[in-house]
Amino acid sequence: MRVVASVLLFAVGAHLALRTIAALHRVIDLWYTMGTMWPRVLRGLAGWGGAIYVLSVLLPPALRAPLLWGCGAYLAFYLSLVVLRHAVIPNPDARRDG
Repeated sequence: MRVVASVLLFAVGAHLALRTIAALHRVIDLWYTMGTMWPRVLRGLAGWGGAIYVLSVLLPPALRAPLLWGCGAYLAFYLSLVVLRHAVIPNPDARRDG
């Protein structure tokens, strides 16, 4: 039963990390109208980031680790995609010779 709980908490951690990163992107997406949308942006950041915090505080230490590993694994995956994108897709603004 503990293995099933660990796998589920890993998936929940990855999902919460995904939603938190999406909430961070909302700042960039809504920057043009931040004067009126800032409560919605802060609500998203506080909600998803707060969910990770609350779950990590409420869970016992044995079940806290899979949740945080899921968050960390998704963050590492996301950052690797950012690095890969810059390595594989050339910058369209870069000038080429010839």
